[in-house]
Amino acid sequence: MRIMKFNFNQIALFFVVALLSACGQSDKRLISEAESLIEEHPDSALELLNKVESADRLPKEWVARYWIATAEAHAANDESLSEDSAVVFALDYYKNHHPIDSVMLGKARTVVSSYYWWKEQPAKAKAIMVEALADSKKAGNKAETKKNLYSLAELAFRIHDLKDATYYTEQLVKHDGGDYGHSDLLDGLAMGYYYHGNNKLSSAYSERAIANIETAPDSTFAWMHSLPNYADVLIEQGQLDKAIGIYERVLKHYRQCKDYEEYVMLPIFSLSHAWLLKGNKQKAKYYMDMLPKNTFDDYHYDEFRFCLIGHKMVLDYALTGKYNVTDMSEYVNGIGKRFDKNNSVAAAKENSIHKLHEHQLNMQIARQQQFIFFLLLTIGLIIVIISMLTFLRRRKRLIKEMEEETRMLNKQLGKLQKEIEKKASAGDKQEDASPCQSTVVLTGNTSDTITLHLPDVLYMEAVGNYVKVYQLKEGRVCNDMLRATLKQVTEQLRECQMIVRCHRAFLVNLQQVDHISSKAGSTQLYIKHCHETLPVSRSNMAQVKDAIKQ
Repeated sequence: MRIMKFNFNQIALFFVVALLSACGQSDKRLISEAESLIEEHPDSALELLNKVESADRLPKEWVARYWIATAEAHAANDESLSEDSAVVFALDYYKNHHPIDSVMLGKARTVVSSYYWWKEQPAKAKAIMVEALADSKKAGNKAETKKNLYSLAELAFRIHDLKDATYYTEQLVKHDGGDYGHSDLLDGLAMGYYYHGNNKLSSAYSERAIANIETAPDSTFAWMHSLPNYADVLIEQGQLDKAIGIYERVLKHYRQCKDYEEYVMLPIFSLSHAWLLKGNKQKAKYYMDMLPKNTFDDYHYDEFRFCLIGHKMVLDYALTGKYNVTDMSEYVNGIGKRFDKNNSVAAAKENSIHKLHEHQLNMQIARQQQFIFFLLLTIGLIIVIISMLTFLRRRKRLIKEMEEETRMLNKQLGKLQKEIEKKASAGDKQEDASPCQSTVVLTGNTSDTITLHLPDVLYMEAVGNYVKVYQLKEGRVCNDMLRATLKQVTEQLRECQMIVRCHRAFLVNLQQVDHISSKAGSTQLYIKHCHETLPVSRSNMAQVKDAIKQ
């Protein structure tokens, strides 16, 4: 029975472990596939991650990977990170994991910094990046140091911290050995100092941003942004001739390079604007006429077209003394469409947050369902195990009681048999050894009879319509057949208390029982002078016990 209990527990444990393992392997596969899709197909990656139902039950490493992938997918889809607070867990995991996985730690710091940015906690975002910068410098990792300096400068620009933006930009420039390739940051500083009213520093950083415009790896950015921004600042400052010279240089470059064909309208418009400010209406109209005529044909709104309409209205008024009603209508429509666009962006962001809440709610429901399932499964297993243990304990107790009772019966039986033998050897066998006479003649359904010497009777067996009588004759076991029922024979021997019915098919002479055995809940009588055992049925057990005890 102990082996059966062991096997049952092993099977139950195997079932639970196999079920948990299957769920875990499925979730791990989804996370791995999502990680490979984030860069090129973030929407598909997010769809796979939404199918993960039991991320919190996975090993800690996979939980960290799940939240990092989720945050990266949301960021790549331009969706809010404000609900991905579990990325903080991912950062703590990779910071304390040994050996350090620098790649995953870098990802964790990036997404957590973004998380704090979305939560409008820029100080915490900066603290994480400063920590990353210190680690990269300590490790002598130049690539990571450059990346962290750039991230800190970019963060400073986002929160309009001109002091930090200048500090980290200059640190990055120093790290790379010069301004070469940093037009974007230098241009950002130029615009920052301009809006802070420091025209001297603004011009200085603009000059640095365009200094390597012909050969720098980011020359495209310089041509598209740094140089036009510098010219716009000069226009605002009234340095129109210098600004016009810059825009003519830009226009010439755009026309020579096919990569800028779709942007040619930008310097043309700016030249028209500059000439109009200078008072040369014809020159302003000259450049305005260069713009494609279909610029004003449709109602598709964008910021550049909005500026064109405004400029055209001013130019028409300068030339004719009146506004063009059509342009004014488009101007108003542009404002309306701009309002609609802003509303659409706000609605998209709200929808993104709603989807995120819905996903987290579905995950929570799924986790609760799994918890209830495993709880019920565990309770069921505990009930089965307790029931089996109770049954086995009770069975063990009953067997022990039966064995103890059998031992007492054997002791009493042996004592009884010795007393009979003692009386028989003293010559008092007929009167005292047995409560009935020593010789009995059995009669049946026919004229046949069998004479029994009771002390020598071993047992009797019902065989169909006959009773088979086993007894000792001259030291040998013999048997005789009598046509009768066991019930008839029992009636004829009712005065002899040593011969009792132990089974529906057997009568036994207790005087000829060698010993009684109980095993696995069943009782057997071992008969002397032969190798036979007789069963004792439950209904006749009390009768056998009474006969031995009395």
